[in-house]
Amino acid sequence: MKGSSTNGCYQQKPFVQFKRTFYRENGLKNSAITCLRLHGGELYAGTRAGLFRFADETFTEIGETLSDKPVSLLRELDGALLAASGNELFRLEGDEVRMLRDFGEPIIDIAKRGADYWVLTENRLNKTDAAFTNDTLTRFTEGGKGRCMAVSDDNFYVATEHNLSVIHGKRQEWKNILPQFSDYPATTVHCAVIDELGYLWLGTDNGVLIHDNKDLWLTPEIIHTLPQNPVYQISTEDGIKCFASDVGVIRQTNGGMKYFSAQRWVPDNKVNDVIQCQGGTRIYAATDKGLAVIEAFSTTFADKAKYYEEIIERHHIRRGFISNGYTSTGELKDAVPTISDNDGLWTGYYVAAESLRYAVTGEREALEKARRGLNAMLLLTRITGIPGFTARAVRYEGDPGFGNGNREWIRTDDGTCEWKCETSSDEMTGHFFGMSLYYDLCADEEEKEAIRQALCGIIDHIVAHHYRLVDHDGLPTTWANWDPMLLNYDDKWFFERGINSLELLAFLKVCRHIADDDGAKKYEALYEAFVKDHRYPLNAMQHKVRDAHGCHIDDNLGFLAAFTLLRLEDKPALRALYLCGLEDHWQYERVERQPMFCFIHAAFTGLDDDLAEGVRSLREMPYDMTNEEEHNSLRRDIVYDTEQEAWSEPPQILSPLPYDERNLCRPDGGAFHLDSGQTGRVQEPTIFLLPYWIGRFYGLITE
Repeated sequence: MKGSSTNGCYQQKPFVQFKRTFYRENGLKNSAITCLRLHGGELYAGTRAGLFRFADETFTEIGETLSDKPVSLLRELDGALLAASGNELFRLEGDEVRMLRDFGEPIIDIAKRGADYWVLTENRLNKTDAAFTNDTLTRFTEGGKGRCMAVSDDNFYVATEHNLSVIHGKRQEWKNILPQFSDYPATTVHCAVIDELGYLWLGTDNGVLIHDNKDLWLTPEIIHTLPQNPVYQISTEDGIKCFASDVGVIRQTNGGMKYFSAQRWVPDNKVNDVIQCQGGTRIYAATDKGLAVIEAFSTTFADKAKYYEEIIERHHIRRGFISNGYTSTGELKDAVPTISDNDGLWTGYYVAAESLRYAVTGEREALEKARRGLNAMLLLTRITGIPGFTARAVRYEGDPGFGNGNREWIRTDDGTCEWKCETSSDEMTGHFFGMSLYYDLCADEEEKEAIRQALCGIIDHIVAHHYRLVDHDGLPTTWANWDPMLLNYDDKWFFERGINSLELLAFLKVCRHIADDDGAKKYEALYEAFVKDHRYPLNAMQHKVRDAHGCHIDDNLGFLAAFTLLRLEDKPALRALYLCGLEDHWQYERVERQPMFCFIHAAFTGLDDDLAEGVRSLREMPYDMTNEEEHNSLRRDIVYDTEQEAWSEPPQILSPLPYDERNLCRPDGGAFHLDSGQTGRVQEPTIFLLPYWIGRFYGLITE
């Protein structure tokens, strides 16, 4: 298990993780929630059909007076909850709602300053008494209709359609800040808040603005940690800001922004209102499609790995194979495993992860899980009846698609099952990766012999068929090509030249490692021939084609093959060439922060410069790996790449979004895509477990 010592490692410490729960109905007459307010320790929701209290995961309607009426505003003043519906103002009294007054035009905002109560309607600002019955001052708005208010002991702002107005002087007259005579940007204002320091924050159609109450205006163009998308409400607590935007909830903390977007975190892109409480560790988000409750909690990598193990057992294991799950309801609890196009490859991931876990912890459970996966992989090597030819997947009567006549699915002679043909280099790389790790870390003598027969049988088949896999119809499969005459001298194979050279060297090195004496000599001679006669190590020196990050299959295969080869090759001259390829590949892919790539690179180069990035990615992976349709192209903070132009491909994001702000994918997936995702697909958590246990095994992560 050759690796390199590192300059440092990450010591596990608790970190913050988030989870969310949606409440789309749960007692609501209408799931469109317009506003929220905490009152008396309970959450109240104004909807398009009445006022509701939320408790014990259920909404209960409050007061017949507001029944079926649209509630547009909730405010708490003097310990009382006030609600506005159109022109009318109401107050909650126990479980009853009493109407206080009809203001003759829609109520926009309500505030208290000192002993004075203020009500902003579309065209007027009224100073009134505590009963909201007698007005002592009325000011018609200037600059169009009123939009919102922000009030503190020192300042009183009213945003209108065209101005930012200030109540000024003993007579409480208007002073206006106009875009044409100041740096105040001309924009539509949706909300206003004065923070703990007295600064004014405005949520607008052009993001968030900050005003110092004099002449300084900070905009998203100046301060890059301000949201650029439209913001409709702002919640501030202990320096943490939450913004209700048209791309979900945006949370500003620790100097940066975290996007809680639809559909992973909130039920709809547009968030109408947001409230945070408990020191910013709980967020309530109101949308037209229901309520989202986002909660922060403390966890560790070890706890996260344990949770993912449980999820895999419930939702991702099928006859020993591991695959993505699918849920027709969108809920994880209903997810069932699917049949993938590459059951052997992804099960190889799982076998590798559990083998490494067993080597680190000695836990019997890890050994049994690895053994279950190994037996499933061995089945794929036998079920075809073609010596050395491995199936992509297998399905049985009762499984989805069984017997549908698909030409890639071949019925076994006894008719009990079907196996998928057209096997590619992906499956072979996964088999040699996962099974060779099991061989070294877990296998008893009987299992070693089974692995020896399977893997050596595969390479014997490849050699006998001019370095191709030959299918049941006697034809080579499309992508399983390691033929030196094609890889080295046929330009159509330039993409595969380096990666497939690396793969074959890894396959031969594994067989040299596990074979008996005679077999070892045979595979060593073949290996040397590809070194001396076919320049495969030189092909592997720069095996990644810089493809504008368009295809990630070769990224996955390159790092898996490099891992397999480097842990067995001990000749310094050859290691030097293979490490050149690994370093070159890593430098191009490091922007992705793919933790498996990060830890493989650190394990074999001894360079821990980017170890923190791999750790960060493991932290970001959400507990809920259910995917939804994501539309991150709506975000205005996106920076696009231009490299794709040279490949006549559409542009992608310059650097991938954090794992919990996009849909999850395996290391062969498109992390640079903004709009992606299949509703109901549940990613299997080996994307966490494999890099985590690589990190633990090589001392990159410690308890």
